[in-house]
Amino acid sequence: MDGSSVGGANSRSKQYHSMKIIALLMSASVVLAGLSFAQESADNSPEKAAIIANDRAYEAAYAKGDVKALADFFADDAQYTADDGQTFDGRAAIEGSIKAAFQARKGSKLAINLDSVRVLSPEVVLEKGSTTVTGKSGETSGAQYAAIYVKKDGKWKISQLIETPLADPSAHDQLSELGWLVGDWEDSDKSDNLSVQSQFVWARGGNFITRNVTVKRGDETTLEGWQIIGWDPIDKTIRSWTFDDGGGFAEGRWTRDGQRWLLREKGIAPDGSRTTADNTFTRMSDDKFTWESNNRTLDGDPQPSIARIEINRVKGH
Repeated sequence: MDGSSVGGANSRSKQYHSMKIIALLMSASVVLAGLSFAQESADNSPEKAAIIANDRAYEAAYAKGDVKALADFFADDAQYTADDGQTFDGRAAIEGSIKAAFQARKGSKLAINLDSVRVLSPEVVLEKGSTTVTGKSGETSGAQYAAIYVKKDGKWKISQLIETPLADPSAHDQLSELGWLVGDWEDSDKSDNLSVQSQFVWARGGNFITRNVTVKRGDETTLEGWQIIGWDPIDKTIRSWTFDDGGGFAEGRWTRDGQRWLLREKGIAPDGSRTTADNTFTRMSDDKFTWESNNRTLDGDPQPSIARIEINRVKGH
C-alpha cells in the first residue's frame, strides 16, 4: 500500500526526504526474536493466499473509491505511517486520510506488487512490497511498504503499515527500455553488395549503451561509426551522440510509443553542413527490428526519406 493507496494526504512525491519512521520493523524483529519458527511463506501457503486475496480486494475497493471498505482492511487500533512521514493512529484517522486522498486524486487506479509474505506466528504475518498509483491523466506515483497483519475473528487485518518513498530510478533503469538492442545486428542490400553491421553493448557500469557500426561494400569497409546512448537526468529523456570516421557527428533525443522509438537527430556533416533526421526504430521481435528515416534536411533543404529497412539479429551472438 502506498501513500496514495491508503490516503492521499499520504501519496506524496519523492520530494519528501525526511520521514518519521515508527516501530513497525522494530516490532517485527521483537516478534522474530521470540519465535524460532518464523519463516518465509511458501508460494502455496494459506497465509500468502489470504494476503494476496486481501491485496486484490483492496485494489478493487480503491478502484471504486469505497472509503469505508478500504478502512475496514485495518484493525481498530492500526497505526499507519505515510511515505511523507505523517502518522495516523486508529482506523478512524486512517479512514480520514483515505477520504482526503480520493478528494485529491479522483479516478486513480492502484496496483499492489507483493514481494514477500513472512509468517511471524500463527496469528501474525509480515508483508512487503510496493505500490503504483496511476491518475486519470496517466501520471504515476508509488512507494515501498511493509505491513503487519494480525488475524482477528478469522480475518487478516492490517495492524501496522509503514511506507517509504521509492528510490529514484537509476540511469540504467531509465535506459533499460532499449536493452533489447544489446547484441549484434546486420542488414544488407544485395543489389548494391552493401551491408551494415551494428553491435550494441552495455558500457561498464551499465549506465550507457554503446554502438559500433561498420558499413561494407563487399569486403571493403566504407564507413565506421560510433554511438553513445544515455539517460539525461535534467531533461528526463534518453539522448545519444553519434560520430563517424569522416568527421561528422550528431546529437539526438529518443521518445517511445509502444514498440516504436523515435530518434530525432541534429548533426554536422564533415564539410560543415547541418543535417536533421527523424529515425524510427520499430521492434518486431527479439531478433528483428525495422529502421526508417524521414524529415531529412541538409542545410534546411529537404532530402529524400529512407524507406523502412529490416534489421536482423546475428545468430550465435
